[in-house]
Amino acid sequence: MKDTFCVITFHSTHLALEFERVVKKEEIKAKSIPVPRQISSSCGIAGRFEEEKLEEIKDICRKYDIDFEQIYRVYQDKTKEPEELA
Repeated sequence: MKDTFCVITFHSTHLALEFERVVKKEEIKAKSIPVPRQISSSCGIAGRFEEEKLEEIKDICRKYDIDFEQIYRVYQDKTKEPEELA
């Protein structure tokens, strides 16, 4: 089990659902999750993916004009605070 993963947050549920649709279409392993408690967001849905997919995820968001709020590195060890990546 990896000790970190990435979470991407969105300004609206619509954008979060569009992200989910697009990553599925592009065959990228990502899934929708509730926004972790350590992270605040104006939308309750976030995307979760592995950090090695970070640049690919950002490229896809640009390609499909999906405006994300923030991308974080989240630690499985909940005593560590998430780090902003983008």
